[in-house]
Amino acid sequence: MSNLFTNNLPNHKIPYLLRNGEGERYIFGRQLATIIANGKSTENLVEMVILSGGKGDSFPTHKHLHSHEGIYILHGRLELVIANKKYLLTEGNYAYVPAGTEHSYKMLSHRTQVLSFTSKGNVSQLYSVIGEPYDRFVHPPKAVNEPSIEKFEKASRTADVEFFCDGYVIGTSQLVENGEVPEEAAPYVLDTGEGIRLVTGDQLHTLMTTQANSNGEFIFVVSEGPKGEAIPEHYHEEHTEIFFCIEGQVTLWANGEEITLSPGDFLHVPANTVHSYRMDSHYTKMFGILATGLFEPFFRTLGDDYDDYIFPSEPAPLRFDRVLQNLDILDLKVLGGRPVKD
Repeated sequence: MSNLFTNNLPNHKIPYLLRNGEGERYIFGRQLATIIANGKSTENLVEMVILSGGKGDSFPTHKHLHSHEGIYILHGRLELVIANKKYLLTEGNYAYVPAGTEHSYKMLSHRTQVLSFTSKGNVSQLYSVIGEPYDRFVHPPKAVNEPSIEKFEKASRTADVEFFCDGYVIGTSQLVENGEVPEEAAPYVLDTGEGIRLVTGDQLHTLMTTQANSNGEFIFVVSEGPKGEAIPEHYHEEHTEIFFCIEGQVTLWANGEEITLSPGDFLHVPANTVHSYRMDSHYTKMFGILATGLFEPFFRTLGDDYDDYIFPSEPAPLRFDRVLQNLDILDLKVLGGRPVKD
């Protein structure tokens, strides 16, 4: 058993592990919000919440004045309205909602699960205002308590959220087919597998939010690869890194401890934490959030542009030599200790 702080959300910034379903849980109506990172645990860099519910469950039109938001579909289907455009998101689809953009959603599957992450540290507390603490790990079959208008108003006063009473946008939702990431902080959606694809050896890294999109606050990258070897141990002096396993299995080392992540498991690795990882399944998929987003040059230095949508059958050259040549401008301190696959 790892000695990392587990199964509870810490109230200060430390390395911590949360297994699938763990975190601070709040129920509102039939929807369950599980907070796995908040302002206190990440020192106001990023927050993460898993929202789950049933067909027909919805969330009213709102916006965040200061926080950018990323929305990744883990299971089911979600009808998402962004700036009066309606999209149908399915598993693996992604939406980016910059600060000041009105948005709302409706769940269209009997079990829908969505991961939402926001910058800064003042959004996730809204769920403790509109909801009630919940001791179960899966949303219930029937609504427990529907939030009142007064609770939404209170949330607007205490968190970075402003609710609106506008009606739901009429019309048919569009399937997500976009593959382009804009070069500025604008709303967009991405089809599964789309984004800026970079190959590093036998792994494929897809940038789905860049530092230009988030004004330098974070980047969001999905990593896929086969069973392989561990990357070198290293740490970042300025950047916090978050790992979330989507499929397969990942072994991570953090502060000398070995941790195995299965789907739904979460690991928070703050700056100056020595860490490394190894993919342990024939197909492994995880995502990472790095805050601030100014770590993007590392991926672009190590990786080469890639046209395909699955990692290569034969590993590409791993250009760690380029990283070593640019260590003075990258926030990366390499300790070695774990082999790199050529």
